[in-house]
Amino acid sequence: MATGRQLPPDVAAAFDEVPAAGDRFAALPAQRQAEWLAWLDRGRGGRARRRRLEEMVRRLAPARTAAAEEEVAEPVPPPPTREWWPWLLLLLLLVVGGLIAWWLLTRGNDKTTVPNVIGLRQQEAETRIHDADLKVLTAQGFSDRPQGIVFKQRPGAGTQLDEGQTVTITISSGVKPVIVPSVVGLKQNVAVQKLTAVDLVPQIQNASSTRPKGTVFAQKPPGGKEVDKGSKVTINVSSGPGTPATTTTTTATTTTTTTTTTATTTAARVRAPNVRGLAVVAGLRRLNAAGLRPTVRYVSATQRAGIIVAEIPVGGTRLARGSRVRINVSNGPNPAAAATVPNVVGQDQASASTTTRQAGFRVVVLFRPTTDQSQDGVVIEQQPAAGSSIPRGSYVALFVGAFTG
Repeated sequence: MATGRQLPPDVAAAFDEVPAAGDRFAALPAQRQAEWLAWLDRGRGGRARRRRLEEMVRRLAPARTAAAEEEVAEPVPPPPTREWWPWLLLLLLLVVGGLIAWWLLTRGNDKTTVPNVIGLRQQEAETRIHDADLKVLTAQGFSDRPQGIVFKQRPGAGTQLDEGQTVTITISSGVKPVIVPSVVGLKQNVAVQKLTAVDLVPQIQNASSTRPKGTVFAQKPPGGKEVDKGSKVTINVSSGPGTPATTTTTTATTTTTTTTTTATTTAARVRAPNVRGLAVVAGLRRLNAAGLRPTVRYVSATQRAGIIVAEIPVGGTRLARGSRVRINVSNGPNPAAAATVPNVVGQDQASASTTTRQAGFRVVVLFRPTTDQSQDGVVIEQQPAAGSSIPRGSYVALFVGAFTG
């Protein structure tokens, strides 16, 4: 074996043991020999170098089956060197990426916490929300909170939001008003129950009247008016004919004392009140208080809308209680577009009132005594009747049953 360079002792010894490998190494170009020796030198430590030297001899020793092709074979190169720096670079990139992600998730510079503003006045609540770098959207609603106080917020306190997002607060407009029930014609205990059931406070004033003793013959405010919960309603209770008014009692609970009275039924006939020229609501109340049953017809007339232009039979006629009295009500000189009256018979007072208003009409609620407990608080008649076509904005009377026992 002859080479152009001095071989390291361990390489020379290895080629002495395998002359064919040494001869082949000697036949390699000088550059390829240098590559082999450099590759061998990169083996760190004695064991690594010995393994590389064994690999070098194994690769340079010609295979028996390839002896004939040896002269045309490509000079054997050393095994490729493993490069570690790309892996180190990849690991470094992963670490840097993880640090950036951690910083973005934990820095929190653009996050803010929703403050608790329930129970605050509107201006103070808005100031606190703005101080938290959030926007405010306000809404109004009924609640037991005083007027102008925040009673609801969305999202709730403690929620994390991005700066500039919106918090909706609902401002109390006070307690939702209630509709005063009509109690004229009812017994005192029934009237008190009706009023306290809707959170109103009855004030009872006894006075002489031609009505049977213990019967309500007047009230203030009238039935159908909207008032705040807890408002007082004065009811005048008959103490019989010729008895002076001596007692005023305020009742705030539904517990009442029922007084048994004896009344004659000889007054089976009543005189129809004269309601021509009155507004429809006033006329309906008078007829209902007299124990008569009005039938409402809206007609074309030159009088302003809502005025009663005819009464059949005429006022002053003596009629049996429960008799029908027809009243013609003016549509006005320029009536609104017509709409169909919905059927609300059988519904409770609140639902029927809502349905009627949503159809475009105004509502007047009148109470009618009934001995059928299933009709208590339920609409038992409506005027005009369901299906009637009348101008929008006209009054529809709802007769609600009042159980008298």
